[in-house]
Order: sequence, then structure tokens, then C-alpha cells
Amino acid sequence: MAADLARHLDELEYYGIREKIKRKNFKSSNPLVSKVKSFTEVGQSKPRINRSDIPHIRDTVENLHKICDDVHNALLLEKLDGINRATRKTSTDTREAVESFTETKVFSREEKDGILKLISSSASSGQELLVVPIVGDGGVGKTTLARLVYHDPDVKAKFNIRIWVYVSASFDEVKLTQSILEQIPECEHTNTQNLTVLQRGIKEHLTKRFLLVLDDMWEESEGRWDKLLAPLRCTEVKGNVILVTTRKLSVASITSKMEEHINLDGMKDDIFWCFFKRCIFGDENYQGQKKLQKIGKQIATKLKGNPLAAKSVSTLLRRNLHEVHWRKILDSDEWKLQNGTDGIIPALMLSYNHLSYHLQLLFSHCALFPKGYKFDKEQLIRVWIALGFLIDERRKLEDAGSDSFDDLVDRSFLQKDGQYFVVHDLIHDVAREVSLCECLTIDGSDHRKVFPSIRHLGIWTELVYKEISIERSETFEEKLEEIQNSGILRSLESLMLVGVYDENFSAKFVKTLQQSRYVRVLQLSAMPFNADVLLSSVKKFIHLRYLELRSTSDMRNPLPEAICKLYHLQVLDIIHWSGLDDLPKGMSNLVNLRYLLVPESGSLHSKISRVGELKFLQELNEFRVQRDSGFAISQLEYLNEIRGSLIILDLENATKKEEANRARIKDKKHLRTLSLSWGSASGNPSVQREVIEGLKPHDYLAHLHVINYAGATPSWLGENFSLGNLESLHLQDCSALKVLPPFEELPFLKKLHLTGLSSLKEFNVDFNRGGVSTGSQSCEEDELELSEVEIAKCSALTRIRLHSCKALTKLSVTDCGALSCLEGLPPPDQLKHCVVKGCPQLPANNISS
Repeated sequence: MAADLARHLDELEYYGIREKIKRKNFKSSNPLVSKVKSFTEVGQSKPRINRSDIPHIRDTVENLHKICDDVHNALLLEKLDGINRATRKTSTDTREAVESFTETKVFSREEKDGILKLISSSASSGQELLVVPIVGDGGVGKTTLARLVYHDPDVKAKFNIRIWVYVSASFDEVKLTQSILEQIPECEHTNTQNLTVLQRGIKEHLTKRFLLVLDDMWEESEGRWDKLLAPLRCTEVKGNVILVTTRKLSVASITSKMEEHINLDGMKDDIFWCFFKRCIFGDENYQGQKKLQKIGKQIATKLKGNPLAAKSVSTLLRRNLHEVHWRKILDSDEWKLQNGTDGIIPALMLSYNHLSYHLQLLFSHCALFPKGYKFDKEQLIRVWIALGFLIDERRKLEDAGSDSFDDLVDRSFLQKDGQYFVVHDLIHDVAREVSLCECLTIDGSDHRKVFPSIRHLGIWTELVYKEISIERSETFEEKLEEIQNSGILRSLESLMLVGVYDENFSAKFVKTLQQSRYVRVLQLSAMPFNADVLLSSVKKFIHLRYLELRSTSDMRNPLPEAICKLYHLQVLDIIHWSGLDDLPKGMSNLVNLRYLLVPESGSLHSKISRVGELKFLQELNEFRVQRDSGFAISQLEYLNEIRGSLIILDLENATKKEEANRARIKDKKHLRTLSLSWGSASGNPSVQREVIEGLKPHDYLAHLHVINYAGATPSWLGENFSLGNLESLHLQDCSALKVLPPFEELPFLKKLHLTGLSSLKEFNVDFNRGGVSTGSQSCEEDELELSEVEIAKCSALTRIRLHSCKALTKLSVTDCGALSCLEGLPPPDQLKHCVVKGCPQLPANNISS
């Protein structure tokens, strides 16, 4: 009922937004009619609702009336349920707690010494290829043990090349071979799907002794295993080793000829207790709270030496150091479910059950993604927002989502993996279990029941269709047909199709799209033969908040104008949509858009006409000023939510300070980087000076670039300087600049690049010239962080003084024809990189410390 209410209100809001946009567009295209109406309040400037929409709106209103009678009771029940949940969830109390810490110590395993002896012996004996399987239950520490070996100093000394590849259930010889090639130093392999070519690359470039770790292996086909190993067995250098981690003894049997594999059990009791204490108290030698320690030892016994279980349960204990809470954990019913190899699952379920309701909701949605999926933090938060999982009236939703994400990481439900995050396989099993009735994933693995309450559907094709040879899979098509016949599609809120597929599957998926109606998150991978069909299906999803499109087509692939009618859309992700060189004309109609995610250059952002209508936009990488009002610099006026970096190009098209003032750059408090660029350095200096005066950024800007500016130094970079938070300053081809910012007021500046400043005569970073203070400096000279200075093509520059650059490690001075004196260089052992060239007036004896 609550979902139906939200959908009907959503539809009414959609039609309301549409009518506002129609009125606005009508006025902008008919200025005369707009003026007449403003005086007479008559005429036809207000478009009417389409006749075809009236029946649908009437039905929506009638449905709302039917729901209204039950809303009060529903809200009351929900409120009571929330109160009950709040009283049950003691783990989120703000009572005495141990501050979270980053684990810095890794507890070694005795099995490590055995593995080191094996691989050392193999390296010394010249054995062709040794494969060492490490077998153990999930969460027992197989990957950690492999990492201990991988990073061991003796191993680094014996193996010139070390490679780590995560395998998982998706055993793809081509992708695995690509991953191996990518990690071979100085190997520039072609991006091909041809296994023969890739294997030839391994034979050519793997010319030194190597250690390869294949983490989390599941594949039991000896033929596929032999195909992967074929080029690794043919290298010229002998003594190579492969470490394989797996949960399955059968995998160990086919990967290795060793009679005995490394069988990894739980940690020994005494070591495990120290590990558990470190997870809880941050100190394995902690001796306080004797009563809690006694209960803790009883809980540790139930964890069976499993490190993952220890990390998970410890988060419950360290947040509430009270005996009553710890005894509740000890006596929890979940322990009764312990059985055989699944003994860890009750511990993980215990941790899940002690999450607050909203964290349970956020975590369980991760089940929609396959095991081993690398989560991007910002992307996942955007999905949560689109689904309405995050509600916070006091803060930005992104900030609330970030805190919740960090909470899940702190509780070990997500683990950092480089710049991404992963969910451990066993924790992923928990997510799938608790979301069984809400989330459904079809990926060609085990068959899952389709519950009528399913709201989120993920289709992952990687295990079924191979990019190198896409063959029909009737079994996979039948799974999709089952979903179509189940009746869940009309209630779906998330729908994801990821990966390649054939035309038969495509035809059936199009029917899936046609049956869906209330989708809020849609992710589509298009093939060359169906991009137009998929795009044409998108326009009907008026509830859509998040749209991600992927295509690898080499052809021009424009987006349809109909996308601009998805008025609720918050995120449009076209980073991986190939063949796109422009945007639809009506992008400014997407008035709720928060993110337009485009390829790295960000140049597509500059194609948005009337971008000022997108007041919720969080990112605008590039803006090109034009004479056309839709691209006037005043379009930036109300975009005060943009963050990160902003490049403003073609500023020669702004001719008055009043225009620049309207951009309100100083009000964009979330910007860290600002770049101001004119088309050439030959413009009118006085006009450009007026314009740049109106483009003063906020005081906490970190990075500033000014390019092709022909005017004098603006006051906010000179006498009224206020950008004391700058970390880098880049001035390029600013021909009239004679005065630089006061460096004594730039304590955090690390990088300074000056190029083409043809009027600059002196460059001084010397706060105490001749023993006299330079005035009201805000930092001592030893506090200046300036470490990198680059000066080039400054034709009038005669003197450089660097006496206060005590942190300088990199200096480049090139093509400064008038330079005759360079003073204040730090000692050679500090100045790691120093280039001085193209300065004919600078004698060697005029370069001094």
C-alpha cells in the first residue's frame, strides 16, 4: 500500500514537472507572448494538459483516494514498528564504546613457513612449474595467508615478477590471461579477445621467474585449467610457482600434482584469542574488564578460529562494553544454527541482525551484484539515493550515504580493495539469504526461486556468453521467460542487464522492459544490434531516478531526445556509452539531475544548453561561454551545489564584469579546483580585467588555473588576496601579469607553474630579504610547503629568489632568455630534480644556494 501511494504521488509530481517545463519552454520560445501575458494575464501562453493524459491522471487520483483511508493506520503501524526496532537494536547505542581502529598487525600462520620452504626449494631446484593449493573454509584466512607469502621479503628477492589475480566463480581464460599480462612490468599487450595472441604475449614478456597467486578458485574443469597454464609452462626461466586459494578439495586435485595440499583450518585457540582481543580492544595484550574477557572467551570458542567471524562479531562487542549486551550476544539463538562447514554463517547472521534497519536495507541490496564485484563507493551511494533508501532532512543525502557506507566497512560487511570495495563471499551469502524475497540475480549459476515480492532484478551474462564467441543459451532464455511469467515485472524498482548476449536473448529482454513500469534504477548494456530498441524503451519509465547506459559500438550512437522527458532522473551515467559526441537539446529539462557522468575529459558537460536550469547538479567539469544566452556565463548563477573541479573556457565571450558577477563563482563553496581560460592571449586587457574581477572564487579553493589571460593581476590575486588555502597555482600565457600573489600568505602551496608570463620581471619567495621582514606574513618561512616550481617562457624575467623555499624538491626553469640571477636553491641532496636550460644570460656562478 505504501509503495502504491508513493508511485501514484510520483506520477502526479511527474506531470506537474512536465507542465512547468512546457510553460517555461513556451515562454522562452515566444518572448512576445510572454510579455503580453505579463501585462494582460490573457492569451494562450499556458499549455494545457494533453487529452491523452487526462484518463491516466484521473485513474491516478482515484487510486490515491482509495489509498488515503488506510494511510493513517499504516503510518501508525510503521511508527510503532520503528519504535520496536529502535528498542531492539542496542548495537547502535552511543554508550561506552571502543573507538574504531585500522588493523595494522597481521597475525602470522604456521603454514606460512611450510609454503615458503616449498616455493624456495622449487625456485632453487629449477623445477618447471610448482602449483601449491591452499584449501580451507570460507573466511578462514586463505587470502591473508597468500598475501603473507606474496609480500615476504625472501619471496620478493627470489621472484622478479609477482602477479595477483582474483578468479572467483567466473573462470574465463581470456580475462584471466589479460589480467596476468597487465601485471607484467613493461608489457604493452594489445586489447584483444584472442586467447592465442594473449598467450603469445605471455611467452614473449614473462622472461623472469614469477610467482602467480590465483585467489578464490572454483573451476573444476581440468581442460580449462590446462588451457590457462599452457603458456606459463613454456617459459624459459624455471622455478616458477603458482599459489591457488580455494574452498574445494576437488579444485586442489586438478590444479596440483602434489600429494599433500596446504589444508588451512581455523587459528589456534591462544593465537585466535589474541586476534579477537585486538579486533575488540585494539590490543592483543589487553588485560582489563576481566568479566567481559571471560564472556569474550566463550564467544571466541563459538567462532571456531575463523578470522572473518571474529572481525564481524567484534564490531558488535566493541560498540557496547556492557556485560548485559555481551551476554545477549553469547546467548543469541543464531548459534543454534551452527552446523559443519557453515559454522561461520550464524556469526555473520548475528552481526547482520544487530544492524540498524536502514543499514540492513543498504547492505542486503548488495546481493544484487555478483560475488567478487568491485563496488565504487560513490556509485553505490547514488543507487541507494535513487531507490529512496536514504532519508535525512538535516544533511546532504550523499553525506548521509557516505556515513552509512563507512559504517558497513567498519563492521566488516564491506572490505577495502584498492580504490574499490568488495563483499566477502560468505558475507555475500548472508546478503543473498536475507534479501531472498526482495532481490533476484540470474547469472547462469544456481537456480533461485522467483518470489512474487521481488523488487530488484540483476541479470549478469558473463558466465553464460563469452565475448570472443557469443553462442545461444536456451537455458538462460528460459530463466528470463520464467521471470516474465511470474508477474514481478510490474513491481520492479531495479533492473540491471550487464554483459554481452545474443539476439535471441535480446528479443526476450525487450519484452521484459515492455512489461516493467515502476523502475527507478535501470542499467543497460546494449549490443550493436539492439541499441535503438533499448533506448526507445527507456522513455516510458517516468519514475526513473538512475540510468546507466553501456555500449561498445564503433558507430555514432546519439542519445534520443526522449531521455529528456525523464523528469525525475537524478543520475545519467554514460561513461561507457561509445560513439557519443553530443547531447540531446533538451537536457535542461532534467530539472532533478544531480549527476551527468561522462567520459574522463568532461567535454560533454559543455554541450548542455541552459545548464543553469539544473540547480541540483553536483558536478560540472567543463563550461564553454558563448554569446548564445543558453551558454552565457550567467548560466552558472544558481549552480551552487557543484563540487570537485570546474573549467570555464572561452571567457572572451564574456565582456562585462556584471556578466561575470552573475556567475556567482564565490558562492560555489564545494569547488576545489577552478580553471579560467580565454581562447587566446590577445584579447582586450581592460575588458578581461573587468571579467576576472567578477570571477573571484571562494576563500578555500585548493587549485587555481588561469590561462591566456591578457589583463593585469586581479585584486583578489594581488592587493586583496584571500586565497590562502591554495595548494597549487598554474598561470599560463598571462602576458600582462607583473605582480604575483604574496607567497607569505600561501602556507599550503605545494606546486607553482608559471608559463608564458612575458611581463614578469622578478620572482621572489624570500620573506626576510636582507634581514628585514616582508610585512604581515602569516607563516614562518619553514612552514612554506612549496615543493615544486616550474617556470618557463618568461621572457622578461631577470631574477629568481627562492630563499624561503625550504621544502623545494623539484625545480624547472626553461627558456627564460633574460634571466641573469637564480638564488636560494636548497642543498643538492634535497633538490632531487633540477633543470635549468634555455637561459643564455644566466652564468653558472649566478646560481647559488
